[in-house]
Amino acid sequence: MKHCITDIQVQKKHPSRRSIFLDGEFYCGVAADTAARFSLRPGMEIDENELKDMLHEEDFSEAKNYVYRILARRMYTNKEIRDKLSERGYTAEIIQDVIAAMERYGYLNDKTFAEEWIRSRMQTKPKGKIALRQELARKGIERSIIEDALSRIFGDSKELDTALDLARRRVKSYSKDEPETARRKLWSFLLRRGFDFETVKDVVERVVGDM
Repeated sequence: MKHCITDIQVQKKHPSRRSIFLDGEFYCGVAADTAARFSLRPGMEIDENELKDMLHEEDFSEAKNYVYRILARRMYTNKEIRDKLSERGYTAEIIQDVIAAMERYGYLNDKTFAEEWIRSRMQTKPKGKIALRQELARKGIERSIIEDALSRIFGDSKELDTALDLARRRVKSYSKDEPETARRKLWSFLLRRGFDFETVKDVVERVVGDM
């Protein structure tokens, strides 16, 4: 169905946007560059499909620019971006189109995110595989991607070395405790950091035994 653009007005509160009037009634607001890109002008006839395409293009461009801005600050997972766009009121179609574009351009990659997250944790706040799995899962990373990243970056020997290093530094604060008390505290500390039972048992026996 054809409609006639009867007026285009600069919005008083948002000078960079234009109010579009169809058949004498307000229809929508669009960015000035969207109006220019579609060559909108009073007296122009436009059908509903063209209008839908125009609004979709504007929402897509707006959402994509928003994602560019936040990705410039830090990496995000696919799920995190979906959640942020959803919170801003974008439709499922727009969200999917933006996600696909970001993945195509290489700006969104859960595999890369998982690997970088693990490397960062190893440098700033070392944790065991259990904790790392939980953190990445909460960010929406698929289990297969998590396991692949852990196996390549944080193998069993690396996890043991990490736990030993943490324990040897931590146990210094237990120097005045009885061995059994130090053992209990160290067990609790390592478990909270996400190391598995066997690793914790091995590490505690080695470190407390050396006190």
